[in-house]
Amino acid sequence: MTTRERKARLIRPDERDSEGMAGGASHKAIVSKEGEGTDLTVYYSLIQPGQTHDWHHHEEDEVIFCVSGTGRYDLDDGEINYGPGQFIFMPKGTRHCNNCVGEEDVRLVAIFQPGRE
Repeated sequence: MTTRERKARLIRPDERDSEGMAGGASHKAIVSKEGEGTDLTVYYSLIQPGQTHDWHHHEEDEVIFCVSGTGRYDLDDGEINYGPGQFIFMPKGTRHCNNCVGEEDVRLVAIFQPGRE
């Protein structure tokens, strides 16, 4: 979709392709610079019990909303435990690793600003 075709619409995550992440987690782009011409990127992520995603950092600020499940972000200087209905702010450059620590799938919505390429 080009930026001149931008319009309000319903987005169905189940109609988007998933992309695997190191550690077994997966995510799918819901809104992106490339797809919608936005200056933010939104991912819907799934981490099943026992799964993680490897250590990494981003060049963008990230806000994560936990839809369901319980997890833990490991950081260089500590950890953040989270659950349903909670938000996490991850400043750009923060090295982190996310783990599903409960018996239920972790489902997250991650918003990056500025948008990722």
